[in-house]
Amino acid sequence: MKTAPPIRHTSKTPERGDFMRTGSLMRRVTPELFAATVAASSLAMSGTASASAKDGWLTAGELGLFCNSNQGSSVLDIAAYGSDSNLGNDYFKGSLSCAGQKVDNNVASYWNRTTNNSLLVYTGTNFTGSFGYLPAGYKGNASSTFKNRISSVSTADLE
Repeated sequence: MKTAPPIRHTSKTPERGDFMRTGSLMRRVTPELFAATVAASSLAMSGTASASAKDGWLTAGELGLFCNSNQGSSVLDIAAYGSDSNLGNDYFKGSLSCAGQKVDNNVASYWNRTTNNSLLVYTGTNFTGSFGYLPAGYKGNASSTFKNRISSVSTADLE
């Protein structure tokens, strides 16, 4: 049975092409690897500029439910064409006073930042109870019927 020759250490100056012993392979591959990494990163990052529902940032095209009056403190942002049948499963995001609290029965104001989509808020889960209509662009405080009683939200299908 043949055995592998012993590894010899040498003080010889490495020559061009001695990739394995000198680390030159990494220096040689790095520009190509770097270019591939940049290209992959660009593709991965391209989607992060768009709005992402329930991330704690109310952006154009979303409905924001706030825990304080006058659109104050933490927010739950919901996609314009989305719905949520149980806000008891959602929590306010961020570092403000309501962060980490359940959204269900804890909404004092809202802002519909959509341009052509009306939404409905309900006092019961699964779109039950009293409901209120929030037209596109509407911003305001919840009335006594809805303040700290909103439990679900849906797109208004008025056709």
